[in-house]
Amino acid sequence: APVFAEERYSARLRENNAAGALVLRVRATDADWGQNARVRYRLWEGRVRGAPLSSYVSVQAETG
Repeated sequence: APVFAEERYSARLRENNAAGALVLRVRATDADWGQNARVRYRLWEGRVRGAPLSSYVSVQAETG
């Protein structure tokens, strides 16, 4: 299973960040080889004030 560099990640943001601004970087590694060592990231779809989380932030699946 992938191992994350931190047990838990969190970030506080100021309002009105520019689109595309870096908010938080996560990192995980996998001890497997080749394709089995590939780690992909995604956000758990939650809601913020009734709107989908994905309408506020996104994650780069390949880089976290």
